[in-house]
Amino acid sequence: MRYLLISILIISVFGCKVATVDNFTESEVKSNDVVQNAYFSNANIDYVYKADIAVYGNEFSGILILKKVTPKKHRIVFTSQFGSTFFDIEFEKNQYKINSIVEQLDRKIILNTLIRDFSLLIKERGTVEGKYYDDTYNVLKNVRDKRSNYYFYNQSDMRLHKIVHTTKRKEKFIILFNDVSKDLIAKNIRIDHKNIKLNIDLNFLKK
Repeated sequence: MRYLLISILIISVFGCKVATVDNFTESEVKSNDVVQNAYFSNANIDYVYKADIAVYGNEFSGILILKKVTPKKHRIVFTSQFGSTFFDIEFEKNQYKINSIVEQLDRKIILNTLIRDFSLLIKERGTVEGKYYDDTYNVLKNVRDKRSNYYFYNQSDMRLHKIVHTTKRKEKFIILFNDVSKDLIAKNIRIDHKNIKLNIDLNFLKK
């Protein structure tokens, strides 16, 4: 019985370990290391995407416009193809303001998830608290509110390819940036959640 309890304890402690950078080599964090995400940093561009959001069996399809309106402020508006607004949210530093949101999305778990998703999507800089690499990626770890964000940069061109958001033991969601243009526009962005039924797919339409 004693050995059984020890085995269960070992499994509970190590079996739930986040595997995000398990096979990577850790390297030393330097004073000039910084997390950077330049995809929505240009205030001269209206980032317009065809958006599909699937949440708990409901599907929302339309146009998502993301705009950097001041150096510290972004506004995200998601409308139907007929012009009805699904949500209109402003993000400034670590705060947000909801200008409008439809009832189906105005539920605590959904709203909190959307806020976390888009806050991370537009976050431009962050401190580095861990550094890893393999043949494909350089990875920078940023910690906020007891959760970790792992930024994966391609070794070939150092462009950000994905962000993995985790708790101490589990990966919660992944943001994938695909088909990146020379002027740093991600033409396809996919946000996949692992513990709830919420996924977001964005396809770039125009500047």
